Amino acid sequence: MRLFFIIYLLFFLNASKAQEIKRCEDGYNSFETSECLKNLKNKLINYELSIKIFDPQNKLYKKKNIYLSICKYSVTSHKYSGRDGTIEITLKPKYLKNCEALISIDIISEYGQCINGKYAIANWNSLDMNKLIYFSCSNLK
Repeated sequence: MRLFFIIYLLFFLNASKAQEIKRCEDGYNSFETSECLKNLKNKLINYELSIKIFDPQNKLYKKKNIYLSICKYSVTSHKYSGRDGTIEITLKPKYLKNCEALISIDIISEYGQCINGKYAIANWNSLDMNKLIYFSCSNLK
């Protein structure tokens, strides 16, 4: 009986974690959107976010440096994108404490992606919850 109970608990915990996190609707009622974003922020604590990145030429940004900041908090000096152009970001509480409701992640490429050797910028936020993002050179001055 104990073994059955333990297996049931493990199955239940894994099934609840496997649920997809739903994004908030960007409607006309900003109060509801703000409340939804605050609840979503609580759900995203310690969540491992996986984002696929494309360079300004729409090719996968594979095995290259990236620099992250979450809600203006610099996460690392640098991180690497994977072989498939994916970055994994664990949304730790210390990163999210600076976020009011909306979680915004600024991702900066290594130098040389844009004209004159400049870097490219991409943004992710908890309202859009995009799985794919594209670096852009147009945000640069």
